[in-house]
Amino acid sequence: MRNQVIETELMPASPAGAMAFEKFDARLVAPFYERSVSDETRRAYRRVGTEFFKFFDGKHPIEITVSDVQRWRDHLTANKKSPATVSFKLSVVRSMFDYLKIAGVIGSNPALTKLVPPPALNESLSGRALTIKEVGYLLSGPDRRQTVGARDYALLLLMLHTSLRVSEISALKHSSIKWSHGRWTLKFKVKGGRERTIPLPQDVKTAVDEYLQLDKSRRQTLKSNNLESHIFQPITNYRTLVFDKPISRMMIFNIVRRWGEYSAVGKLSPHDLRRTAITRALDQGLSYRQVQMMTGHKDPKTVMKYDHGRENLEQNAVNFLSYSE
Repeated sequence: MRNQVIETELMPASPAGAMAFEKFDARLVAPFYERSVSDETRRAYRRVGTEFFKFFDGKHPIEITVSDVQRWRDHLTANKKSPATVSFKLSVVRSMFDYLKIAGVIGSNPALTKLVPPPALNESLSGRALTIKEVGYLLSGPDRRQTVGARDYALLLLMLHTSLRVSEISALKHSSIKWSHGRWTLKFKVKGGRERTIPLPQDVKTAVDEYLQLDKSRRQTLKSNNLESHIFQPITNYRTLVFDKPISRMMIFNIVRRWGEYSAVGKLSPHDLRRTAITRALDQGLSYRQVQMMTGHKDPKTVMKYDHGRENLEQNAVNFLSYSE
């Protein structure tokens, strides 16, 4: 298959009896970048790969050593890149070398974790989780009588109740909402192309319906109201005049930022709303497993990081454990 085979004409040629190699050809790892179904992931991988090989002035992968990768890691750290950023970039490079090893381009992976350990990550999460009062202020901002306000309200409410990521929200279509097993559900794709189905709270469904009703005339005129049309669309698009398209990730970021500042809650990002949903669920006593079912995290340890009250001595099980009859 295209993503599993590197064509022979892209393989480097070494002069007979010499140890020199040709300069790195970016096409060599292009199939690696394209393996993900996510556009965002493909762009991120390509950026990291380009940055990595640029640092080594186009050095061929077979010439890159463990000390080279360590030097790149230390370069990132010296340039004030966060531990999370450095760890992510190392993971991309590690996967890229695994790909090249399987393809027979290199004999070993110089970026293995045991050879190039990533920096220690801070267990505490950056960002913020809103209080109940702040959530109320935020949701009171958009004018739900207007199409734009109704859209923004529905979008904010959806994030606060489901913890969906920006890419997942952007991709939602009319067909994503289904009635199943006596309740409304939301079906969507997540990282890696997996499909997930979660319950859709009635108040969120109502908010989406109110927005779509206000936007009905525009959608009918522009033929952007079929089952495969995206739920959240740009109301105006003077640059390309294309309206049957999803709202962009940047626009979602700007909507969250706008209403955060308007409501005096402060600067917010979409992930702050995801964090708020997770933190609120944990504060209400829901188990890590229940919250993991909402967030879609593969590792429950990730959910644990959001549990800011886990060190609360008053709630420690020691206080409630008893062996008396």
